[in-house]
Amino acid sequence: MENATHALIMAFAVFIFVIALTVSMVSLNSVKRVSDAILYTKDETNYYTYTDVKGKAAQNRIVGLETIIPTLYKYYKENYTVVFKEAKYDYETGNFIGDWKYLTVYKTVSNRNWEIYSYEKLMKEKYKKDNVSTEIFSFDIDEETLRHEPWTGSEDRVKQNIDCFLNGTPYKNPNNGEIYKNYSDTPLGPGGFIKKYENDKFVETIEEYKYKNIQTNDSSLTKEKSKRMIIFTHIIN
Repeated sequence: MENATHALIMAFAVFIFVIALTVSMVSLNSVKRVSDAILYTKDETNYYTYTDVKGKAAQNRIVGLETIIPTLYKYYKENYTVVFKEAKYDYETGNFIGDWKYLTVYKTVSNRNWEIYSYEKLMKEKYKKDNVSTEIFSFDIDEETLRHEPWTGSEDRVKQNIDCFLNGTPYKNPNNGEIYKNYSDTPLGPGGFIKKYENDKFVETIEEYKYKNIQTNDSSLTKEKSKRMIIFTHIIN
């Protein structure tokens, strides 16, 4: 009789344990679903739609540095292109007025010691440019790799370069310790991007474009890639 009682107690304990485990798993799954939903709603890019670069902008909104800065810090990890332009803007119609132009944000080294053919090919396919200048208007790890910029290949170096760009401080080449680019001497001037545009507004446009995979020889120009392009057009008076 005693053994039977112990057996019933043990069976009841196992039953309670199974119920508790089931409740815990259900609760964890519910928490995860809620967490995922919150994270999804916080990431505004989940609600963007994309069009070809020749088409109408899929998403336009007026933004400032609070949007541009975190976007710049993610371009390397998420492999998208950040482009800067400038133009006059009609707030009522949401259209640009007159011609726009690319906004130079810094200049790269002038000796052009990169694989120039591949870089020119990439620029023509992406931006339909007939020539390549040392004046840079975009952040894109593919372009920077072809130019052999010293921050490519390392997330920490990319972040350091963005820090210097935003604050107008010198970026030192990690390979030799020499100043590679002093951002206070760029078109941005002292104080960098933050100081120059701290009170200005930009039109943010999200698009998607396709281009061929650019390598260092012609035989590899066959694979087409799709990539997100985030355009910040500086509103000028």
